Amino acid sequence: MRSRCGLTIIEVLVAVLILNVGLLGLVATAGAVTRMIGQGRMTTVAAALAAERLEALRSQGCPAPGGGSETRDGVSAGWEVAVPPFPRARTLMVAVQWVTPSGPRADSIMTVLYCP
Repeated sequence: MRSRCGLTIIEVLVAVLILNVGLLGLVATAGAVTRMIGQGRMTTVAAALAAERLEALRSQGCPAPGGGSETRDGVSAGWEVAVPPFPRARTLMVAVQWVTPSGPRADSIMTVLYCP
């Protein structure tokens, strides 16, 4: 008997099946990475907006009690200036909210500002 060189049709089909499973895994991973990048971008925008608002409040020195809100790039920010129980201080709180494909997200920053 002479040996034959080459692949049978079954071997080729198994190789194509294994290749397809690997490619489907790569496609699913690429989709997940794309979603994570979008969520990371919104989280970065929210953190930057909260930090910017907090610094604006701090730069006022000793802001009057009150609050406000604004929306920028799909992120809503609300802030509140309160007088804590101890004198010559203000409590500054900034809360941000944004929507991702997996649902709404929220975060907040709070600090105490001592007034001279």
